[in-house]
Amino acid sequence: MRILGEKVRQFRKRKGMSQKELAEGICTQATISLIEKKNKIPSMKIMMKICNRLGIRLSEVIIENDDQLYRTFKKVDQLIRHEQLTDAAAVFEKIRPKQLRSNTDKKQYYYYEGYLQLVLKHNPDEAIFNFGMLLNQFVKSSHDMYAILATLGTGLAYERKQSYDKAEIFVKQAVATLHAMDAQAVTLGDDDYLQNEILIYASAAQLYAKINFPQEALELIDLALQKAQNSQSLYLLDRLYAQKAANEVVLNNVQAAHDHYYVAYALSLVTHNTKLTQQIIQDMATYHIAPLQVASEA
Repeated sequence: MRILGEKVRQFRKRKGMSQKELAEGICTQATISLIEKKNKIPSMKIMMKICNRLGIRLSEVIIENDDQLYRTFKKVDQLIRHEQLTDAAAVFEKIRPKQLRSNTDKKQYYYYEGYLQLVLKHNPDEAIFNFGMLLNQFVKSSHDMYAILATLGTGLAYERKQSYDKAEIFVKQAVATLHAMDAQAVTLGDDDYLQNEILIYASAAQLYAKINFPQEALELIDLALQKAQNSQSLYLLDRLYAQKAANEVVLNNVQAAHDHYYVAYALSLVTHNTKLTQQIIQDMATYHIAPLQVASEA
């Protein structure tokens, strides 16, 4: 991973800012100078604050040393986000360990290996091993998105093993760390970061629902919805409303469940999420909720 210092300088000039103004309250002017002249990357927390002040995304000034490997990981990530897990696994299998040079490469490798073992191959033990490798070998700070995702994944793996106490510990830790990151730095408008935040809250909510804590699940869903709506993102919005409705049913909030199932149903049609659409229809029938008539061409 390296910083494109010249781009930082260009964005700063467009804003009409001096190095001193950009650095104020974030770092020293000398740090900005090193970024721009020497391509020296400070901590990720500082870079996030600098990019936020410039109104740009982190990905606009940071690139991977190995562009081909970066594109491969990006493809795996996109396929996973679209739930095309078999295709994601086929792309992931092309990556060879000798290609992994930076800590970032290694964190991504072990995270995706763990995720695919858990969700596609239904092997929670292998998932826990790979997430553990990431957390124990390659993470320098708990305030690292891959560390949070691996911690969450470990919790979900323990849930698959029906070790609910352990599952709750890891999931709580992932959510608490994400809260701490939000409290310490203003989050960028970065799509990957935003989608990971939403995914963490949605997955944690799903766990709480499974262990019969619907109110806690609703609180996490509302956090995810707030993130999505503030950023005008559709990512997981259909699933979040469906989760919200299911938890409202458990709490006997009948009208709220009706309303949120209707929203989830409409969104699932808009996003062409056929699997979720069918699940919503089944749930609505189970709970005697008349389906909302929405054109299938939506």
